[in-house]
Amino acid sequence: MNIKDFTDKIAEKYFVKQVNIYGEKYKDLNTDIENAVKKIRRKTLCIAGLYGALGVLFLYIPQYIFPEYFTGSEYTLPFIKYKIKLSVFEILYGFILVAAEIILLMKGDIKATGKIAALYKFNPDEKKEETEKLVKTALNKDQKIYTEIGINPYQNFSKIGLLLIRILFLAKAFLSNFIFKIIIKRVIGRLAIREVVDMAGIPIYAFWNAYASAQIIRRTDMRMKASKMIYKTAEYFKKKYQNNETFKKLLYDTFEYIALTKKSFYPSDLIFAKHFLTNFEIPIKKEHKLSENYLEKVKSLPDDLKLGIGQLLVLGFLLDGKIGAFEIKIMKKLKEENIIPYTSKEIKNRIKNYKLGKGFDEMFTN
Repeated sequence: MNIKDFTDKIAEKYFVKQVNIYGEKYKDLNTDIENAVKKIRRKTLCIAGLYGALGVLFLYIPQYIFPEYFTGSEYTLPFIKYKIKLSVFEILYGFILVAAEIILLMKGDIKATGKIAALYKFNPDEKKEETEKLVKTALNKDQKIYTEIGINPYQNFSKIGLLLIRILFLAKAFLSNFIFKIIIKRVIGRLAIREVVDMAGIPIYAFWNAYASAQIIRRTDMRMKASKMIYKTAEYFKKKYQNNETFKKLLYDTFEYIALTKKSFYPSDLIFAKHFLTNFEIPIKKEHKLSENYLEKVKSLPDDLKLGIGQLLVLGFLLDGKIGAFEIKIMKKLKEENIIPYTSKEIKNRIKNYKLGKGFDEMFTN
């Protein structure tokens, strides 16, 4: 067993332990799940932010008290003429702090994920595969889940552009702090003593830690909500279109179109696409490319079939519990082209109801 598998197994055991502990605590909670999730989110984000703040304090305060251990050589960065000092001891000390912070953050995120799973009466003993998926979500290892079914939300991006985006995303906290320090020095000038400049990183690292935990909590919550809703709606679609070959042929393109529009592929999106493809006995591909004339094909469909594809598109856009201005714009266009029958107001109301755990039952009354 390699290190990666070993750490994943430890994380899974801790997750199962949290589900069992809080499953007992939440066993009589049948309503008000949303408020319970909000409390979990609030507590987790506060703790994550605290770790970020403490990380900055533990990094710099020892340097003020024991400066002799942190002495190093001074370097001036070209163009911006920004001076930095580096020492081997400081770098090693920083790595230890980062490792400790990551472990604590991961523990907090796994605990929050376990709590949310328990709220939805999740049983890890009965759903081994789903347990592994939830642990990956908690560890933030679900960023490339789209590869499981060959759907790529970034297929229109250049490799260099995508690489740069990923590097910037990984280094976002460091870059934010670095830029903020330069701004403070420029604005405050001589008053920008080292202690002030160093401590400026506290709100930045606290924010990014809280933001990362918030994303994990949202993906977990939406995954649990989506699971129940998807299985229910899949029965409706299968009953209505199981013998319709045109509908089946358009499914893969429909899921790819959703992913390309959203520029993302959340765990809820994977459950949605994979369950429908499996239900309609469509072979999973290693890679799928969107047909160039996909929308034209949909526009030319009979009204009943067009409605079904339109409903799938709306579900796909709303499944992750968030809808932006770009998605609204796309759905307005689809409404104008008579592919979907819903107004922007109706769609916004539906996502509000979905986030409250009400599902999309009103869409399938016909």
